Amino acid sequence: MLRLRRSRLFLVLAVFAVIALYHFTDFGSLGTGSGSRVEDLKTFTSKDSSSNSASESTAPVEKFTASRGPIANEPITKEHSNDLSGIDEPLREASLNSTSAPASNDTEGDSDTSSGKEIESQPQEKDVGEPKILQNITEFNGEPDTVVQSPVEPALDMSAESYGNGRFEVNAAPDDDMPKIHWSRLPEHFPVPTKSLIPLPTGKAKAIPLIQHSKFPDESSDQKMEREAKLDQIKKTFAFSWDGYRKNAWMHDELRPVSGEYKDPFCGWAATLVDTLDSLWMFGMKQEFEQATKAVGKIDFTTSIRNDLPLFEVTIRYLGGLVAAYDISGGKYRVLLDKAVELADILMAAFDTPNRMPMTFYLWKPTFASQPHRAKPRVVLAEIGSLSLEFTRLAQITKESRYYDAIARITDEFEKWQNNTKIPGLWPKQVDASGCKKPDSSYISPASHSAQKGPGFYNEQAPQIPKSSKTTMSLREADNEPGKTPKGYESEPDTAAEKPEHGIKKRQILDTPPAAATAKTKPDCVAQGLSSPPGASWEDFTIGGMADSIYEYLPKEYLLLGGLEEKYQSMYEMAASATVNNLIFRPMIEDEERNILVAGQLSTSGKSQANQPSRKLKSEQAHLTCFAGGMFAIGAKIFDRKEDIDIAKRLTDGCVWAYEMTPTGIMPEHFLITPCDDLEKCPFNESLWYEKLDPYHPRTRSRSFTQQTPLNKSDDISDQAASLIGKVQSNATDVSAVHERLNDTKASTSALKKRQLGDIENDKLVQADKDKKAGETGAKPEASEEAAVKSKIGTESDDEDSKSEENKLAKEDADTPETKDQATPTSPEEGSEPIAPAIEAYTPPPIPSQEEYAKGRIRDEKLAKGVIRITGSKYILRPEAVESVFIMYRVTGDDYWRKKGWNMFTAIQNYTRTEYGASAISDVMSETPIPLDEMESFWLAETLKYLYLLFCEPDYYSLDDYVLNTEAHPFKRPK
Repeated sequence: MLRLRRSRLFLVLAVFAVIALYHFTDFGSLGTGSGSRVEDLKTFTSKDSSSNSASESTAPVEKFTASRGPIANEPITKEHSNDLSGIDEPLREASLNSTSAPASNDTEGDSDTSSGKEIESQPQEKDVGEPKILQNITEFNGEPDTVVQSPVEPALDMSAESYGNGRFEVNAAPDDDMPKIHWSRLPEHFPVPTKSLIPLPTGKAKAIPLIQHSKFPDESSDQKMEREAKLDQIKKTFAFSWDGYRKNAWMHDELRPVSGEYKDPFCGWAATLVDTLDSLWMFGMKQEFEQATKAVGKIDFTTSIRNDLPLFEVTIRYLGGLVAAYDISGGKYRVLLDKAVELADILMAAFDTPNRMPMTFYLWKPTFASQPHRAKPRVVLAEIGSLSLEFTRLAQITKESRYYDAIARITDEFEKWQNNTKIPGLWPKQVDASGCKKPDSSYISPASHSAQKGPGFYNEQAPQIPKSSKTTMSLREADNEPGKTPKGYESEPDTAAEKPEHGIKKRQILDTPPAAATAKTKPDCVAQGLSSPPGASWEDFTIGGMADSIYEYLPKEYLLLGGLEEKYQSMYEMAASATVNNLIFRPMIEDEERNILVAGQLSTSGKSQANQPSRKLKSEQAHLTCFAGGMFAIGAKIFDRKEDIDIAKRLTDGCVWAYEMTPTGIMPEHFLITPCDDLEKCPFNESLWYEKLDPYHPRTRSRSFTQQTPLNKSDDISDQAASLIGKVQSNATDVSAVHERLNDTKASTSALKKRQLGDIENDKLVQADKDKKAGETGAKPEASEEAAVKSKIGTESDDEDSKSEENKLAKEDADTPETKDQATPTSPEEGSEPIAPAIEAYTPPPIPSQEEYAKGRIRDEKLAKGVIRITGSKYILRPEAVESVFIMYRVTGDDYWRKKGWNMFTAIQNYTRTEYGASAISDVMSETPIPLDEMESFWLAETLKYLYLLFCEPDYYSLDDYVLNTEAHPFKRPK
């Protein structure tokens, strides 16, 4: 009876456990911030606000307090509008009426939204739904005094370089009745006074030299027919991939072109759709453009399946796509500009930091967004330095200087730092954007602290951001008084209540600290500009991955501003000269007449050794670096740097050669190649190439011979044991004694191996056991294990008494006639152990010569002459090489670039075409590469667009009329 009751009780508890698990899993109570109930967020925020001031502590729990702003979907009241001082009056009124509510209205209400015939077959929209909770990680987010929950950011490795740091796959959970969390406008913690905003440059644009070739050669009717046939083929490829997306991944970020499914690595805001808008217009697909424009009106930028917004990716793909589509369509589709402003206002919140350097991964949910933050001490160079074109063009269209102010401050900081880096003129791949320097050298930075203790470790010594969100910091005052802690940014005493207990927990703010707590002053935060990350001894400098677009945007921002801001010219010219002097090298290839160049990566410690800094050039050619040819060509034309035209040609041709040297005709992601010492003369040296392929060969050969010696010595033990058995086999009475000695020999050899492994304690046990046996038989114990080993392996010695008993017996038996006449050993007596045959000495295989090893690698890896190793063999439909080919044709008018561009297109088409579109492939060195079932949005936004423009009439979207951002979105240049 008692057992039955216990079973029932257990069953009831199990049912409760299942219900609780279902509740927490579906509704996200155990997840990250994305899974919290709206009521919980209100309660948490109001509790947090109550500790800031007495007036805030009386605020009702169910609403955000005045310092935090209104709750989602609640209009911003008049008292909140005073905090929006950086917004001009007309736009402020529009923001108060529109930004707090999610935009879900269709665009059919706009009279100017569509002017053409609607497409009959509307694709089915697939609802993203509420985000599924992936992890529950509390992380010290790099901002002092702030512990938040956030997704783990991708590590900065080569995969990040390949795919971008903003990609973060999030699976959407099934839709349910829980309301979605929405971003809402909140008062800024560190607003810029209206009078301090950096205004857009005004005045008439300067006369900038033309970029495009002045006189393109005339084409015959046959040439025109051939060109238009190629153009039509490119357009059909584009339409096929777009149709695959429209039918299978509509309103999602990307199509999976092999399986026909979809994925959402970029917030779930239909990245491919927005990224492709201007391409549809430029390809003449106006009906598809209008259908996509209607769908844009249904995107809700105030909510996302991600907990963070990757600022760089969202800016170049979404904001750039919306602004460009509005630009080239003549401003006829108002919904495009409205959605661009809606998105830009959300992104502007990422700039609300003490030094106005943005958080590159912005935690947008009200619980976190309402807290003060600062930029991180380790951010990717390109992600913080490549925002200028998009915000500048939006500022020009809307006449809102606050968008330009945001990016102008970043440029100013880079300009100050440019000549003070370890490679003057260039910036390292990673940057400390926090603006906070620790005066104590022994202080452990948040980044290193997190690396030592793991995510979520609360740093009690971190400098404090003020809890009061009403703090206003004058950035001009901070700039004028370096080293002074800004007002409202003073350090605060720490209490034991703020420390986490038992690992990772949210901070709980108590009204009164425990009596045992003692106040401890934290180190002040000394204001600083952009700098190297804390603890960075060696730094990498490149114009490729993680750095590329910051350099690309310097001449393009100069063009977009009409030449009215000269600092972009000076910054570009300094960077271009530093690139030529430090990064560019000539690779050694078989065709010595083909004078190509490559831009590598330089690592340096900045410490002088014999009056020279310690530095090392990585001779790597990377697909992401292939934009450099186009950049040098544009810079050469607009800044009258005539010598750079030749550099641009050679850099671009280096990428064309990289396509031609593989079995598929497609360039790998990155590879190492043999560098030459001279940029002009570079004869092919096969011996040098072999040395690069097998740099450790002489050392390997010497070490291998040394390692074989102890193997041969150990084999001598077996030989001597076998000889000993053969010598005594005629004496039956001695066979058992021989076996005992053999066992002792094996034990001693085993003990020797153990000693080599350092197992000293086991050796002592073996020796003690032998001493015990010797005591029982009356024999004299051996002095040491080493002496036993010496006697059993026949080690030579000057002392006759040290010879082993086995060797004496063998010498006596060798004198008997029976042993001398014995040709083969006889079997031992019945019942004894079988005698092991003699083991031949090990003879290692011959070591291949350097030439043999190098030729084997060349054959197996299909390496072209000069190539050392393929370090990244995949191709993900990248556009950078065809981008430079397109620009070189527009700049020079040379048909060579059209021919090369067509070969690149046909190779890509042959190996990436799938049932629903085009797929990234695993290995360009294999003639049967595996499709990766990925089609990034830049396939339609960039790669096919550049190829299409290459074969269009040269004045179609001329480079003298438009500036293309790093995602190939065209912005109109001022006249």
